[in-house]
Amino acid sequence: MSATLQKSLMVACAAVLTVFALWSAQAAMNVDLVKQGDQQWAAGQLDQAQATFEQAVRAEPKSLKAHMKLAGLQLSQQDFKASIPTYQAAIGLDANNDKAWLGIAFAYLHTGQDALAAAAFDSAIRINPSNREKLAPVLDKLSAR
Repeated sequence: MSATLQKSLMVACAAVLTVFALWSAQAAMNVDLVKQGDQQWAAGQLDQAQATFEQAVRAEPKSLKAHMKLAGLQLSQQDFKASIPTYQAAIGLDANNDKAWLGIAFAYLHTGQDALAAAAFDSAIRINPSNREKLAPVLDKLSAR
């Protein structure tokens, strides 16, 4: 193997390892951010938790966990309008996540978007049929509106 080819291979390997190391560090940082946000939420530091979860989403836009934590916090604070696009992003990452469909359904319900709430509840039930029994009282009230 020529010295030039050997040098090129070493440079390429170093570049791949560098990219992998950066990706690993970013993934670890995101896990740490979600964990930190969970701790802040548990301590009642809701503004800090929201900022931390938002940072986790920015750091790793494809993190379902970060989106779900942020949306859950928004929903728990009754910030229904803010939780809708966050749940939509989570559903975009995993359309078979029944918890995301349930979250967005309740957000739609609380913003008076009954047809969208019913459709989201239907999706949650389709994905996880055991949701039907749990949601029966809500679905009855929704259909009576």
